Amino acid sequence: RSCTVIIIRGAGGVFCAGLDSAAFNENPAPIWRRHFQEDWANLHNNFFMCPKPIIGAVEQYGIAAGAALAFACDFLVVGEQAFLHVAEVQMGLMAPINVAWLAIRYSHALGLKMALQGEPVYGQELFQLGIANECCEDSEVLNLARKLGYRLAKYDSETLRNMKLALRKPKGITDFYQVLGEVKNS
Repeated sequence: RSCTVIIIRGAGGVFCAGLDSAAFNENPAPIWRRHFQEDWANLHNNFFMCPKPIIGAVEQYGIAAGAALAFACDFLVVGEQAFLHVAEVQMGLMAPINVAWLAIRYSHALGLKMALQGEPVYGQELFQLGIANECCEDSEVLNLARKLGYRLAKYDSETLRNMKLALRKPKGITDFYQVLGEVKNS
């Protein structure tokens, strides 16, 4: 039987620390770096096109690329002490994947707050801003994400898919590359 809902979380109780810059900057360059940007964009397009609801269980933190993975989720359950941090602005780097997800999912003002302030935003504030759907004690993140997943899994998978696609239609976005291209050409 195929799955109806997808839950993602990081290993060891940490959602995602972002890109391993030491590995990325090895000399000679690792083979995987040659196609990294394309592979990273493809992964996010797969998230965007996925017909199944995706729940992110954010334990501890999602930094830079980790924040992008969190924004890619349809639902987020975060711990009170967990945070998302679009840190690239502090390094003078563009964060096109983060910016694309912020543009797709949230208001312009909220996108500015998350992308330009360069500060971590913690669990309760993520919930109040509407980025997280649930905020709970840190030790309960995975349990609450699973509870949400079980609730959604009771529904007809075709109905879930159709509703997810229908909510995207009025925005006129056909795939993630469309928004990513607009962000990169800004």
